[in-house]
Amino acid sequence: MAGSLDKPTNTDDGLIRELPRIRRYAKNNEEADYRFRDYLKQRLPLSNEQLDGVVQELTTEVWSKIDCLTCGNCCKTLQIVVDDKDIARLSKRLYMTTKAFSAQYVGVAEDGVKHFLSTPCSFLGEGNACTVYEDRPQACRDFPYLRDHNFRSRTLMMIASCATCPIVFNVWDRLKKRFPIPAKSSGKKRR
Repeated sequence: MAGSLDKPTNTDDGLIRELPRIRRYAKNNEEADYRFRDYLKQRLPLSNEQLDGVVQELTTEVWSKIDCLTCGNCCKTLQIVVDDKDIARLSKRLYMTTKAFSAQYVGVAEDGVKHFLSTPCSFLGEGNACTVYEDRPQACRDFPYLRDHNFRSRTLMMIASCATCPIVFNVWDRLKKRFPIPAKSSGKKRR
């Protein structure tokens, strides 16, 4: 790959990949992102199915150009939620009882939600590869939740995930460019 190590890793595809830059943009854009969320939820003239189709298209485009293994930030920074099926599957993989697995790896939040105790994830291996990938928790399989139906219902999660995941950040950014909030055209000027 051409270029020096001190230059940004952006390519001609217009995607931003550097986490510090993504975090800075996500923080600086937060107010505008909430306005865009309101526009998506209340005024964008697309059905849920139409919006989901656009999100799928953008997700496929962005995901094909960003390799999760170059980042691994979700595994390094997020608290991973697990359920009883995840615990059973992972304990079997590790030749442990569910009780022993839970004692070593699982905590329970005040609201009863189970999660991995360790951040970064205990199963994050070299090169940001998951050491239990085939048996990873459902939350890991689903993240970053861009392929699920009814995108509008997850827009708060998307704003929160913009600072964590380059794929979410770039999909959200392209969505904002595709559907800019129209300027108010009420005929009367407000003073």
